[in-house]
Amino acid sequence: MSGGLLGTASVDLHAALAELRERGSAGEEQLIALLEQAVTDTYRRAVPDDDTVEARVDVLTGHFELVRPRKDDPEAPPEHVEPPTSDFTRQAATAARAAVHGLIRDVEAERVLREASARRGELVDTVVERQDGALVWLAAGQLPVLLPPEEQMPGERLSRGHHLKVVIVEARRRGRDAVAVGSRSHPDLLRRLLEQEVPELSSGQVLVRAMAREPGRRSKVAVEAAQPGIDPVGACIGPKGVRIRAVVSELGEEQVQVIGWSEDDAVYVANSLQPAAVRRVELDLDSRTAHVLVPANQLSLAIGRSGENARLAARLTRWRIDIEGEGEAQ
Repeated sequence: MSGGLLGTASVDLHAALAELRERGSAGEEQLIALLEQAVTDTYRRAVPDDDTVEARVDVLTGHFELVRPRKDDPEAPPEHVEPPTSDFTRQAATAARAAVHGLIRDVEAERVLREASARRGELVDTVVERQDGALVWLAAGQLPVLLPPEEQMPGERLSRGHHLKVVIVEARRRGRDAVAVGSRSHPDLLRRLLEQEVPELSSGQVLVRAMAREPGRRSKVAVEAAQPGIDPVGACIGPKGVRIRAVVSELGEEQVQVIGWSEDDAVYVANSLQPAAVRRVELDLDSRTAHVLVPANQLSLAIGRSGENARLAARLTRWRIDIEGEGEAQ
């Protein structure tokens, strides 16, 4: 094929084709069509009044030629057209390089979207790559992961090279690129960490019935045994607390409390207020309020710092909780 040479110095067609094939998309025909369109568009920018010229590209050699098909005789060889300017080959190579890089970028974005969607809800190990203002960029192998401000744990300081576990919450487009969005604040992070450390959870012998989490501060998890003979809370705590400590070690200073779920709402509410001891729970079904009586010396413990314990208990049980100390009840 006569004509210009796109050249390996401008665009390595063999490497581009190999990369596209490795990514599982964009074969030789698509690459040829893309290159021919890039060269044709370059010609039409140089000669805007002539829309009859087309480019032919040999992807194996990197050569191209400009031709004008014979409309009166489609079977006849097309007419060869000389490049319109001495600088045309360089301009065509630049356009071809940009087209190939754009295609690779699009193919990579599609790969990231597919992988991120497939791994949604999954716990992944990542490494902090860089911070861009409030955004934190992570890498999970070949998967780029974005940790936006709303998915970060309050007060957590991250530095480059820091290993971090996140849960994938969505796949997101960013212009022509794509990323997986990770979270450190989502309740599913705690759920997946527990499943990783507690075999009874991953096997279904123990079930998580509810969770309430204030990221970076404190969480409550209600669990139930799916079969008799299993202590669900003990299974999550582990021998000498080894399992729950492994979970907490991934969450910085966040405290994690595991309590037993009960189908008896009064018992469930009482359990949810641990570590405070509860004397009595009376349920008002009309207002869905649990009136709780605790020993006077347990009142501040039941309520918690800034109301944290009572607030998490209410979120966990979905009951409005009214706590009174013994001797204060009317």
